[in-house]
This record gives sequence, C-alpha cells and structure tokens, in this order.
Amino acid sequence: MVKIPSFTSAPWPNQAVSILDGSYKKSPINIDALIAYPKKGEGPFPLVVFSHASGGPGQFSSKWFKFNKQMAMQLRKKGFAIMFLDNFSARGAIHTYEDQSQVSGYSGYIDAFMTLEYLSKDPKINIKKVGITGWSRGGMNSLIISEKRLRDALISKDLYYAASQPRNVGCWGGLFFENPQPIKETKIWMVNGEKDDVTLAAPCIEYGKKLKANGADIEVTTKKGWGHGFEGNYEAEYEPKSQAFTTCPSIYLNDDGTVKPESYYEWNDPCVTGGNTVGGNKGGVFKKPFLKFFTENLL
Repeated sequence: MVKIPSFTSAPWPNQAVSILDGSYKKSPINIDALIAYPKKGEGPFPLVVFSHASGGPGQFSSKWFKFNKQMAMQLRKKGFAIMFLDNFSARGAIHTYEDQSQVSGYSGYIDAFMTLEYLSKDPKINIKKVGITGWSRGGMNSLIISEKRLRDALISKDLYYAASQPRNVGCWGGLFFENPQPIKETKIWMVNGEKDDVTLAAPCIEYGKKLKANGADIEVTTKKGWGHGFEGNYEAEYEPKSQAFTTCPSIYLNDDGTVKPESYYEWNDPCVTGGNTVGGNKGGVFKKPFLKFFTENLL
C-alpha cells in the first residue's frame, strides 16, 4: 500500500476551472493505492493502473467483479507491474453507489494524473510504458487522461499514459471538453455496450469521432447486446440503488473549463434517477482482447 499526493477539485460547477486556474492546490490530500511488481525481473517494468467505478475500491476484491483482479494477475505473469487506485477512501466515501456524490469526478481525474507523476519517480517503473483502465467512473478517469490542457496544468508536459482502455464511459456526462485537446502519444481503445442504460454508447461514438478529428489515437468499439459493467461475473440484473443521469442535459465544457449554460443541473435535479441494469458475465469473452491491447502497446 502506498500514499499518493493529490488534490481535491472545487465542487460543481467549477471542477475543471479549479485545475486550469490553479486553485485546486488549496486542497491537498494523500490518496491510497496498492502497487504490485512482477515476481521475476528487476525492471523497469511496464504498469497498468486500475481505476474503480462508482461502487468504490471494494469492487477490486468483490466476488461479483473478479475481472480486474484476474487481469491484474495475468498482467503480472506477463511482466507488468499493476496498481489499484482508490479515489474514495481518503475523501470519506464508504464504497457505495450513494457515496459517489461525495467525490467530484474531477477529483478522480486529478488522481489519475498525480498517479502518473508518482510513478515517474519510481525507478522500478518504465514511465513511458504506463497504461490505465476502468469502467464507468473508472472509464471516465481512463479517458480524461488524454486531455492535454489538464495534463499541462497538473504535471510535467513530458508525462503521458501510453495506453488507455476505458469501458462504459459517460461521454455526455463526464464533464469533458466540447473541443478536446488530446495527447497524441496515448493509444486509446474505448469499449461500450450497446444496451448500456447507465452510460449511453451513442455519445461515445460521437465524442470518439471528435477526439480522432483533433488528433487522438483512438478506436471506439460498441459491443452489441452488452450493457453496463459487462465484465461483472453475473448475468445482467436490475440494481435499484444505481444512479443514472441519462435524461439529464449533455454536459460539455468551454475551453476555459466553465460549464456550458445549457449543460447545468444539480445532483438533486429530477433528471437524476435511480435504478439501472448492471452486469453481463462477459469477462471471459473480453479477457483475451483486453490482455492483447496492453501487451501490444506496453510490452
């Protein structure tokens, strides 16, 4: 277990603004992470960061979400170091869907960048061969790391994630920039489910096109018949405590980080509803292409 120096963003609607104007520095925090190196070799090793969803870091050890742990074990056997990143615990969240409102999305985004800076100081890690992955909240963390203006405001311009594999991304609700400025060195493979009723697939297809047009090295895959948390090792089922924003306005940011007026709403807005379908038992099918992506891009 390690502590990573990070920061907490300003609350909605000034999350991105607090990064771009530097005011995020007023809220330092140390977040938790678990890092494990390969059992053989001396390094420097490639590394994959696992970023958790709204259910919190408890999902890393959940019997219902074994995919991340299984993939971490497979990656270590192949010579990767791995890291499980915790955005919640240090900020007082108790690892439940209801707790996600306590931790702003941009705090998780800051953590993803500060993790990269932390790893750049570890002689056992090949900093040019670091990847990141996650689903839902973790997927949004894994996509935003390609945003150049945030990277440049937070850490060295020489640092970047070499590979990113986000899943079930809320492309219309993750507070992404309407005019993205992608880091061209980052290889992105975004995978979403056609039947996802939590993070809709269609906006990601369109946002992927926008990223690509602006220079991103990105591929977007929409899996027919798959839904939210498709790698969960159980058949898709209704979860009444899950929060959904699918009827809320599309949230995109201006270049200065301010929220476009037509995007504004609060957590207690009637558009925020409860109850969605999660799961799908597709981890076995997704395992091979997942490992192939990181092996080809980081080894």
